[in-house]
Amino acid sequence: MTSARSADAQAAPQVDVRGALRHRLSAAVASPWLWVVSLFLVAAGAYVVLALVSPRPVLFPDEFRYAHAARGLADGTGFDWRGEPIRQSAALYVYFITPAWVLLHSTVDAYHASKVLGTVALCAQVIPVWLLAKELLSDARLALLPAGLSVLGTWMLTAAETVTEALAFPLATAALCVGVMALRRPGSRLGWLALLLAVLATWARIQLAVLIPALLAAFVIDALRDPSQRRERLRAHRPYVIVTCAALIGLVVVALAAPSVTGDYSGYFDLRPALSRIASKTGLQLLELVAVSGFLPVLLTVAASASRRAWRDDRTGPLLAVFWPAVVVTVLQSGFFLAGYTPALSAIGRYVSYAVPLALILAVVVAAHPELLSRVGVTLAGVACLLLLLRPGIQMIGEERASWATAFRLHQASGLGVGLALTLVALALVAAVELLRRRRVAPRRAAITVAGLVAAVLVVQSQASWHQMLRTGQAFRATLPADLEWVDHHAPDSVALLGFTSNAPQFDDLDYFNRKIRQAYVPSAGLPGRRVEGVNCTFQIVASGAMQLSPRCGRPAHWFLVNDPSAVVTFSNEVSEVRDPKVGRLVELPRDRVPQVRSLMVLPCPRPSPTFSSTSPDIVPATAPSRCRPVFSGNLWTTAPSRLVVRYQGGSAARTVTLGSRAWTVAPRRVTTIRLNVPAGYSQFALNHDWASSDRHLPTVIGAELITGARRSNLL
Repeated sequence: MTSARSADAQAAPQVDVRGALRHRLSAAVASPWLWVVSLFLVAAGAYVVLALVSPRPVLFPDEFRYAHAARGLADGTGFDWRGEPIRQSAALYVYFITPAWVLLHSTVDAYHASKVLGTVALCAQVIPVWLLAKELLSDARLALLPAGLSVLGTWMLTAAETVTEALAFPLATAALCVGVMALRRPGSRLGWLALLLAVLATWARIQLAVLIPALLAAFVIDALRDPSQRRERLRAHRPYVIVTCAALIGLVVVALAAPSVTGDYSGYFDLRPALSRIASKTGLQLLELVAVSGFLPVLLTVAASASRRAWRDDRTGPLLAVFWPAVVVTVLQSGFFLAGYTPALSAIGRYVSYAVPLALILAVVVAAHPELLSRVGVTLAGVACLLLLLRPGIQMIGEERASWATAFRLHQASGLGVGLALTLVALALVAAVELLRRRRVAPRRAAITVAGLVAAVLVVQSQASWHQMLRTGQAFRATLPADLEWVDHHAPDSVALLGFTSNAPQFDDLDYFNRKIRQAYVPSAGLPGRRVEGVNCTFQIVASGAMQLSPRCGRPAHWFLVNDPSAVVTFSNEVSEVRDPKVGRLVELPRDRVPQVRSLMVLPCPRPSPTFSSTSPDIVPATAPSRCRPVFSGNLWTTAPSRLVVRYQGGSAARTVTLGSRAWTVAPRRVTTIRLNVPAGYSQFALNHDWASSDRHLPTVIGAELITGARRSNLL
């Protein structure tokens, strides 16, 4: 009997320990913070994988600009892009990614690390969204719905880009969410926190300075939205109104008196677009905002705005008071910019996505509380859908991702055009909400249903957009060498780009990933194609073959990257060379000597590169036929009479090459050799073709050789 009791006494503590462990485990699993952290980790993990799969920068010049600034800080040259200062006053994002460029020697690793940092920051917005939604819904788990939606939309493609939005977007989201909390707690310190976050967001992206007047308007609207509390709220918001007014006046004075403080964005204040164009672009941005949100959130916000009860409600009133000012300032600002910046042909969704997280929260709140919506409001939302019929065709997939992805997927299924497709989607979503209201679906179930509908739209948009972006990146990545740091790994010293006919499409990527490219030599007349950023050294080739350099060039370079897509140059005093078929030649010349050109060949067809349509995700491969010049020309500088040997690979039919009165027939499917006598000194030639395409059925130049005595030199 005694031994049995003793055994029970010994076993009892063990049972209690197990029970305590189970209780603690159950409490941990039930903790809403565990679910939020899990949501953050899942989102961050998924987008880190997608970001790392993206093989190269896709947004020019933004990604290249910020990476060069971070690399300059890491290398001790400051904010510059190959010798040219970068006037980046909103530099928080640059400082944010600089440690990656300091700690990692490999530029490829630093690029990927920068994307990981941006992805983590971008996914962190689930926390302020969840905190605000939990407060408004009084349900921590239901609040996970808008938090999850906040990491589903096309704005998350920023995870694969090294751009300021990766940091500015979560900071702006936090500022607006805290701003709503501040309105619900008049007189608390949350208003100061909202303003601080807005300032940090502006430091990350200068355009977000408009959040200051947006918060000012929010404080004023909140004080006016309920007449019964007007005096109390005005008194509570007075400090914020005074400070934001002072800040707004300061911004206006600085913008007018010293716009240079905005850095390279100072040109914004010189824009003078017509009012009609501003209205057009602003309307286009509004329509893009609707699509970016997944349609239903913004449309439900429109519906709630028609309800006096929603404005006076302590949940939706503060949301509306912050949402609409944020929308107005970002839409007007971006509409003005697009109206004045003529190269911008399309809407730009990322410019107006900052208020979307608030719309996601509001959509779930009004679904859970349908009494906040009126029949008039829902009808107004339905009428607003019809405005999408005015949506013009897609101009740029990469900037109108939400609209394009929705319209493209629906076009695949039904063949509908952009405006009609978007309108039908929006009307169907509003009709679904009205059906939920009429059937008096339980609030929790209605909220889950609405969130599910929005999630379905956002997932379709994101899947199509990620697919298009990754395919595009991979297609252009195929035109680069396997080793993105090819120049750095083959040149022991500084390298200068040398261009003649145009800047190769691949150069921007090479410049991004190779620290040793520190100069650019371009003709005096300029280099066609995309601008070569940084300080350019201009040159001209004189009759002797010497490259005559401008005084600003300094000491002549002795390592050159000949990356021209059409021109091939050889020097009479080459020390060594390295070739890559996707890049060109890396040539070493004697140090501190003026380069002496021996030959400059200009091929009829440039090195092939893929292209993409602004409206279709289909990439035109590099192997597709392209337009070529109907001539193969060259310039030669020889010390003795020589012979030029040019070889053509025949196509499917006989073709003709002429030089003056002489003519040669390029036999089909055979190699045809043309020999030309070359006098000593400077000479040039131009072999004219009776074709002008890179079609595989047409002849191609496969070789050019210069024979001088016993010396044979390959010129291509």
